[in-house]
Amino acid sequence: MKADPALNAMLPEAIRKAGVIQLATDAQYPPCESFAEDGKTIVGWEPDIWNAMAQKLGVELEVSSIAFAGLIPGVQSKRFDMAMECMADTVEREKVVTFINVAFIIAGVVALENDTRIGDDPGTLCGLKVGGQEGTTHIDNVKNLLNPYCEKQGKPLIEIVNFPSAAAAQVALYSGRVDFITYELIGASELKRKAPKPIKVIPMDIFPRKYNGMIVDKDNMELAEALLAALKAVHKEGVYDLVMKKWEIEAIRLDEPGINLTTTRPLTQAKP
Repeated sequence: MKADPALNAMLPEAIRKAGVIQLATDAQYPPCESFAEDGKTIVGWEPDIWNAMAQKLGVELEVSSIAFAGLIPGVQSKRFDMAMECMADTVEREKVVTFINVAFIIAGVVALENDTRIGDDPGTLCGLKVGGQEGTTHIDNVKNLLNPYCEKQGKPLIEIVNFPSAAAAQVALYSGRVDFITYELIGASELKRKAPKPIKVIPMDIFPRKYNGMIVDKDNMELAEALLAALKAVHKEGVYDLVMKKWEIEAIRLDEPGINLTTTRPLTQAKP
């Protein structure tokens, strides 16, 4: 993709002069992003998108992989200009950062294939242990959706066990320390392929569809608008659709990107 001088001119002056955007991610979540076999190159559908956007903006990216829980604080402290890691756009997060929305997020439950206790009824999860990564909406889904459902059904609550990374939660599942995890359905095929034990991935209607997005500091609307314009250019030139097709994630395609869509273009959710 060719650089667009008009898009470059939209960037904050400091970034234009440096010619570099500092981007943070947590490269442990394929197919969103993960390290290639060389242990250095970050690959995934989001890197494909951010690289295309950088080309349109005429800047380089300096990408750092850190713990997921540090992404929002890293942007707030201005250590990083932006962050991107299949992050769900929530009302709470919009209070401290600004989202540029890229796609949708659809979650499901992952359990060992031979665990006959767990089915597509959310009630089968009540009283079990769930493993989750600290700071993610996966834990919020358990707290705000699954446990209230269990309580309403008169069943025991789900015990939440926190882990520092998605990979650590997966290891806990394989070793039997937790009974299930929640996971984005777009990564299910990759997770199945790499799992050391047979697993099953179960979609559940109780989990809402959410917007996914990259984030910038709450007050940095100049950068947010520039990123949105670059993302729209990536859409217009057909690169976005090529990325969706390449990674077989057309189901999460967002036709019209925007800013803080959770509040500016709310989704209608089905009742469980």
